[in-house]
Amino acid sequence: MNIHRYIISMLSLMILGLVIWILWTAGDYYLAALIDRPHIPLHKLWKPGGFIGHGLGILGSLMMITMFIYSIRKRIRFFRNWGKLPTWLNYHIFLGIAGPILVTFHTALKFGGLVSISYWSMVAVALSGFIGRYIYIKIPHHVSGKELTKDEFKKQLHTMTHTFKSDFDLSDKTINKILLLSGAEKIEKRGLLGIFTIFFMDITGWFKWQGIKNEIQKSSTISKSEIHQFKHSLKHIVKMDRQIAFWKAAQSLFHYWHVIHKPFAYTMVVIMIIHVVVVVTMGYTWVI
Repeated sequence: MNIHRYIISMLSLMILGLVIWILWTAGDYYLAALIDRPHIPLHKLWKPGGFIGHGLGILGSLMMITMFIYSIRKRIRFFRNWGKLPTWLNYHIFLGIAGPILVTFHTALKFGGLVSISYWSMVAVALSGFIGRYIYIKIPHHVSGKELTKDEFKKQLHTMTHTFKSDFDLSDKTINKILLLSGAEKIEKRGLLGIFTIFFMDITGWFKWQGIKNEIQKSSTISKSEIHQFKHSLKHIVKMDRQIAFWKAAQSLFHYWHVIHKPFAYTMVVIMIIHVVVVVTMGYTWVI
């Protein structure tokens, strides 16, 4: 396993463990009515200004500030040789999920005033982040993170299809059937709305893979030992064919996504900084 995937997996397990501990320890507090909470012994520790509640807010906020390092790495030339962009993106996504979770516990599920704008902007950033990630993986990239050109990607598909056909002794008719079942023509015709077609195909993909695999197996001589490689190559070719069909629309969608995602992110940070300054000015500190 890649060392960075291992680190992110371990960090994710730590966050999951922390969430389980919070729910186990203070679940009753979070479920209690706001008017009753000051009378609960846990209130002193878990309220937004309490030792644990405040600490969760600080940790979550630091995570969300740290995730902007990805934008610096992507845009400033000096940092472009500092690791692979997809690796930075994976950390960015982790921080963009873990940070809002901890901040949500910091709020004790009590939203109001100016800070609520920051909170819901944060939620919008996190949710749009999932959408952005989904669109991003539909745009082919080099290992370094740089986007492939359409001609480069078409060449890769041609090479892989030729190898697939040769390795499993498939006919041109079978290859054409595979490409036809990818739904590429339908995706390309629908333009921007093709994202919904791909999403539906991704959800129902398992059933289609099974159907294609079983149909091709009956008309070819694929041994049981080759099934795994056959399925992997088949999925990859269909995925690549769909990406080429969705190429232009994906670029446009990603542009529109940035237009929506960035204002929410900037709003979240600006109001969060105002919140921190006001809290510190009024004398609310964490440990001291």
